[in-house]
Amino acid sequence: MRRLMFFLRLFLWFSVRNLRRHWGRALIVLLGIALGAAVFTSVRLAVHASLHSFTRSMDFFAGTAEKVLVRPGGYLPEGVLAVLFTHPAVKDYSALLTTYVRLADGKGDSFLLIGIDPLLDPSFRKWRIHGDRDKAVERWLDLMREPYTVILTEPLARELQTVSGTRIKLEHTRHAAEFRVAGILEPQGLALVEGGRVAVTDIATFQELTGLP
Repeated sequence: MRRLMFFLRLFLWFSVRNLRRHWGRALIVLLGIALGAAVFTSVRLAVHASLHSFTRSMDFFAGTAEKVLVRPGGYLPEGVLAVLFTHPAVKDYSALLTTYVRLADGKGDSFLLIGIDPLLDPSFRKWRIHGDRDKAVERWLDLMREPYTVILTEPLARELQTVSGTRIKLEHTRHAAEFRVAGILEPQGLALVEGGRVAVTDIATFQELTGLP
């Protein structure tokens, strides 16, 4: 024990002496360690925040589905839907397509366009349109009755300076078309992904705009 105390005192004596002689160098080393720890912590927090945001978005896309089929870098063939329709283990299914579009005049940034089946999708995801219930149902039916109709989220509608009933021209890499805004979504569920910059249309219109078969 006495030897241990002796070595500790000797270590402290040398350390204090060196600190007194080179206090500037010691301060720089200390600041370097603090800066490194701060950078590591900030990067770690940013990574965790990104993963949480990604996981939350995937949960919104999946909705109440127990399984999700995804084709990396592309879209699932339509033949897969026929298999799911007849498979005894599948109770319900719904297709969902996504791409990025922007205003045809080139103003503003690109935003997410989601193609859904208005009849099948409510089994997995809940959408709410501003207004009373009867009008909201009518606006969902507009997606099926009228080609090139779209429903926007609140943040996107404000950004595009548009309201329900107006017309906007959207551009994809392969095609541009004029859409009628059928309604404005309330900020919940899938309408919250991408910072709320989301537009919803029916799958048939989505395929025509993007050139998908």
